[in-house]
Amino acid sequence: MEATEEELIYLKELVYLRTKQRVPIPIKEQGYISPTMVIDNFLYHGDLNHARNKKLLKELDIRHIINICDYELEKDILDQFNVLWIDADDDISTNINQYFQKTNQFLESCKEKDEKVLVHCQMGISRSSSIVLAYLMKYHHDSLSQAYDYLIERRRYAAPNAGFFLQLIRYEKTLKKMK
Repeated sequence: MEATEEELIYLKELVYLRTKQRVPIPIKEQGYISPTMVIDNFLYHGDLNHARNKKLLKELDIRHIINICDYELEKDILDQFNVLWIDADDDISTNINQYFQKTNQFLESCKEKDEKVLVHCQMGISRSSSIVLAYLMKYHHDSLSQAYDYLIERRRYAAPNAGFFLQLIRYEKTLKKMK
C-alpha cells in the first residue's frame, strides 16, 4: 500500500500524538485489569483477556462484543453475549477499512439501545484501536487527529499499525466528502 507525501506527513503527526507529554493515568484506569471506558456507559476498549472474563463483563454490564482478532471466543461467551467476530490479522496489508461500516453500524445499534459494548483484539492495541477510531471519526470527532488524541488520553497504548493508520487517513477523507 503506497502512501502519498501528504499521507506520510499526517502519519508522522499521528505518531507524534502518541509520544507527546500527557497527564499520567492512574494504574487502575489504564486498561490492564479492566477495559478502558472510551465513551461513558457505552464504549469499552480492551484485549482478549477482558473479552474472556465473564465476571468482568457482567460487572461492567457489557452485553455486546466486537472481537477483531483471529481467536474465537469460548462458546459460553458466545451464548451469553451478542458477539460480532471479525477474523483479521494485525498486519499492515490487512484491509481493515472493509469492516468500518459494519462495526460502526453495530456500535451505533448498541448505543441506540443504550447498551454497553466491548471492542477488543488480542492485545487491545492495533486492530481494536482502528475500529474504535473509525467509530469516533464518524460519530464524535471531525478528524482522525482529534479522534486519536481523544483515544490516547484514555488508552495510552492505542496504536494502529502503519497500514491501518493509512486506511484511517483515507477513511477520514471519505467521511469529509460525505458531509
